[in-house]
Amino acid sequence: MKKGKDDRQGPGELAESIYFIVLPLLCIASLMRGCGARSAEITQSKQQTVSETVTEQQYGAGETGETPQETAEQQKEAGETTGQEAQAAGSAGQAAQPESVPQTPVRSEGERKNPYDPTKFSYVDETSDNITYQDENYESLQGIDVSDHQGEIDWKTVADAGYEFVFVRAGFRGYGDEGTLNEDTMAIEYMRDAEKAGLEVGAYFFSQAIDEEEAAEEARFAADIIKRSGVKMTLPLVYDPELAGGSAGRANNLSREQVCSNALAFKRAAEEELHCKVALYTNLFWENTYFDVETLDQFEIWYADYEPVPQTNYTFTWWQYTETGYVPGIKGEMDINLWIRRVD
Repeated sequence: MKKGKDDRQGPGELAESIYFIVLPLLCIASLMRGCGARSAEITQSKQQTVSETVTEQQYGAGETGETPQETAEQQKEAGETTGQEAQAAGSAGQAAQPESVPQTPVRSEGERKNPYDPTKFSYVDETSDNITYQDENYESLQGIDVSDHQGEIDWKTVADAGYEFVFVRAGFRGYGDEGTLNEDTMAIEYMRDAEKAGLEVGAYFFSQAIDEEEAAEEARFAADIIKRSGVKMTLPLVYDPELAGGSAGRANNLSREQVCSNALAFKRAAEEELHCKVALYTNLFWENTYFDVETLDQFEIWYADYEPVPQTNYTFTWWQYTETGYVPGIKGEMDINLWIRRVD
């Protein structure tokens, strides 16, 4: 029946009308809240995925790639098992991440903190990709590290371009099952020619040692090469443990305890053979994953990090800040390093 203008709704009818108006609104609001929560979950999931992707890009996540990888110096296909030598070399900052990662160590209050002011790192000038550190308490020296991958080098041109030191790869252990020891084919020539050109010379050994005995063997092997060169090194012999890409690396699944023991065994043997300083090559991933503070405290640190400012909170002496630099006198892309040396 149609209602006239004087017809009125009773309390029951009014309540019923309100019910049918309010109920749909409540349903819509509930749906919107649910969608919003789901949207937040999706957003959070995407953010987590991006974060994990960045971490994988930074630390390798079991792949060979840019940051980090094992291609600062190209590797030959591994495999004493396939009859080929493994020319495993490159940056610790380029190491692939193993399938299982040890827990991050707890830092002690006595650890050596990074003393450098991040605001004082800058490019040498507007046209240069080289980085310097400007602080009255330090001097900054540009240097390089080389292996036979670089081929012929005009050391006078390198020196004239302002490069003052070099770490030369003495040798490497293959990352196949047999783990044979190999001398870098240009090691002795590089060390002699660099010294003659006036550069300060150090050396490094790319390690695939799986225990202390092999690490000490590597140190003695490197020491023999350095002795035969006749060069009086003014920089340390560096222990350079790294991971090989994929599952090929014989040392990819070592525990933190074993890695630290290997480093100390290398140090002891090198000091005994050469009576020299021994340094350790690391990056942020290795410092947080494989080395404890007590071990790091035993070494000067050569730190690899390809960011505009080093990210570590731990002290270091040399910073390998790029693997894509260009140096007069050397063909192709190069690792370039900064030596930050106190002047007081």
